[in-house]
Amino acid sequence: MSEENSHAEIFKIETTGDENKLSLDGQDLGPRRAGPFIVGLVDFIAGQGGLEVPGFVQLVRYWATEIIELDFEFFLYGSSGSTKWRTHVFAHRRSSTISSVIGEEEVTKAVMQAEQGFAKGVDQQTWKIFTTGTKEERERFQNEVQERLVAVREDHK
Repeated sequence: MSEENSHAEIFKIETTGDENKLSLDGQDLGPRRAGPFIVGLVDFIAGQGGLEVPGFVQLVRYWATEIIELDFEFFLYGSSGSTKWRTHVFAHRRSSTISSVIGEEEVTKAVMQAEQGFAKGVDQQTWKIFTTGTKEERERFQNEVQERLVAVREDHK
């Protein structure tokens, strides 16, 4: 039995359960419970100062905005390209990776903030159809967009 394990057994040292919110650098350095005491809480490593949530939340917002923008553009124009597809997949993967560090709740909040921010910059009726429209409403809107695009092309001939 290792020395660390024997001490843990003697003093009944266990983690406090906050280990999953630590940065990768802080993993296994969080506070431990030793009987009625909590030892090893070093704020800049394992406390609020050691959490990477603010930076990660900004990253989630950034990648969520990328996803929303790509989805919205596809909704409008019905097409995409290889760069956009790769960006979309990467953004989902990056968000998933960050979620494993800061948790699903923080990611959900950041995505909602990204949606709210993006929605402010687009036509509200279009946003409503994009987010909550029925299949028929979406198809009707997309057909109208395609008709307008054809008209613009014909005007420029």
